[in-house]
Amino acid sequence: MDANLVLYVGSTFVCNSLAEQLRRNLAESGLAVHIRTSAPVELKQHMLAPDANSEDISGTVVLVRVEDWIRGVAEGSDEKSTRQQLKASVEEFLGEVSVLAMRGRPVWLVVCPSAGWIAEKFKLASLCRTYTNLLAARLRNLPQITLLACPESLSKDEFYDREQDQRSHVPFTPAGFEQLGESLARQLAAILSVRNSKAIASSSSAGSPELANFLSGLRLQVNVAAAKPSDSGDVGNILRTAASFSLAGERPTLAESEAEAIIASQDCWLVRVSDRLSDSGTSGVVVARPTDGMLVVETLSLSCTVLGKQVEFALLGALQEIARKRNLPSVAFEYHGSGRNQPALAFLKSFADEVTAERYVLPVGETEARVGKAAVAPGAWTIMVER
Repeated sequence: MDANLVLYVGSTFVCNSLAEQLRRNLAESGLAVHIRTSAPVELKQHMLAPDANSEDISGTVVLVRVEDWIRGVAEGSDEKSTRQQLKASVEEFLGEVSVLAMRGRPVWLVVCPSAGWIAEKFKLASLCRTYTNLLAARLRNLPQITLLACPESLSKDEFYDREQDQRSHVPFTPAGFEQLGESLARQLAAILSVRNSKAIASSSSAGSPELANFLSGLRLQVNVAAAKPSDSGDVGNILRTAASFSLAGERPTLAESEAEAIIASQDCWLVRVSDRLSDSGTSGVVVARPTDGMLVVETLSLSCTVLGKQVEFALLGALQEIARKRNLPSVAFEYHGSGRNQPALAFLKSFADEVTAERYVLPVGETEARVGKAAVAPGAWTIMVER
């Protein structure tokens, strides 16, 4: 196992104490794993638009407890409004976790029982149990997501600390987190021990109705504009750091002068991305120039912050427009494997013709049809190309 394996652990409740427990238990199984955690309020951000420092994350473990979705709104609410809130939260979460899974890295879900402070005080245990079961059933139907079992011991009252749950949003006792850490470590060890880093980084283009519905309402906007000399910092940063979705992988030693030369070629484009939930700003670089009667894409790099939102498919429409303006019948993509850019290769294979192991071609006239077959929610974006 790669000692540099990084797992992100996110939760709808505070689970900081779980990280060391999980790391230690995995180490006892012979797996050297670095664990990162974050506050519950940062989970949505990680699923929809992680920061640029997330490139090295190999997989994500998400722990979810449905009663956390009504924390702060249960008091004073009747059962009908609480039910509506839980229903809406389930749908929203399914869309968010689907976007996370579409980044091409494993996602493991743990659905924890809701028997904490909220469920007990407002007598919502039965309602929460219904939506916990519904969520688990819906998650089983999502591609690229693996459900991990929550230890049965967590159903025992002795492992809950409701006073701490109310005060600090930490639902379990130390013994409860120990049970949880041991259980998750056993399950993850069984999975990770038969994988290597390349397998963990592999990608799939499978979609789901939940993801399609979520993406259709995301109102994705992609702006592709010719890079200017003042953009050399953005160009250099993306080319140096984009690893998983890059035709050639990251280029950590790229000098500022090289970025300036790329822009000076007048074939460099910057990709800016926004949607109804976030404005990611400059998130990608494309270098495409006319060569041998085709528009040859030498560089296509996207930040991990926008993966899973179909930005890559929107870019195919932009490349189609650029090629047509230059009377070029096809777009060719030059791919060079780097060990970490398997998601980019999977993307190419989903729509393009493989000419060689390093060249994939898309006929301009077939772009819409092929995107329609490969994308989860084709056309669920607005794209603008500026010269």
